[in-house]
Amino acid sequence: RCRPFRCPLPSLERSELRARGRLWNGTFLEEFLDVENLELIVRAAVSVASSRGNVVIRDAEAQMSVSLHLDPGVAVAGVPWWVLPLAALLGLLLLALLVLALWK
Repeated sequence: RCRPFRCPLPSLERSELRARGRLWNGTFLEEFLDVENLELIVRAAVSVASSRGNVVIRDAEAQMSVSLHLDPGVAVAGVPWWVLPLAALLGLLLLALLVLALWK
């Protein structure tokens, strides 16, 4: 799915614009579970909405290919069931020790 976004740049003094992005591993493992390789094409375009006529943009469009090699075996499994009750018991024990220490 394409996700277009716009960001206003009120005072752009540099002649270079860099955009960074992150790919969330969980997203690809959920949506493309049976895919091992995925090729993304990232496109970007820069335009200026200005009343000044002296703004010239060269190379306003860019395209780049990103190859992903997905390994579902690397997916992080959920928290083991015993961790939650153990954490709750340790929390109650810590609370009891704190109450006992502050009681005296």
